[in-house]
Amino acid sequence: MIFDSAKDKCTLQILKILERKKTTYSTLFKETKVSHITLQNALKEMAKKSFIQKEEDEGYAITEKGIILLRKLKDMEEL
Repeated sequence: MIFDSAKDKCTLQILKILERKKTTYSTLFKETKVSHITLQNALKEMAKKSFIQKEEDEGYAITEKGIILLRKLKDMEEL
């Protein structure tokens, strides 16, 4: 697999989850099954790079830039 680190896998999982629907931190934590530290770091980094955005109601949503990244990552996964 091209994504070997826990952070890379977590990033891909988060983007896939958010592609389906906006969701909360607790849902992301349950679905990704990574540590809080790994999840928090991935979310912070993705928000900083504008791949996701944190909503006022404490939910997270994928941005257009995040959708483009996810498409590219899925293409790479197929190689």
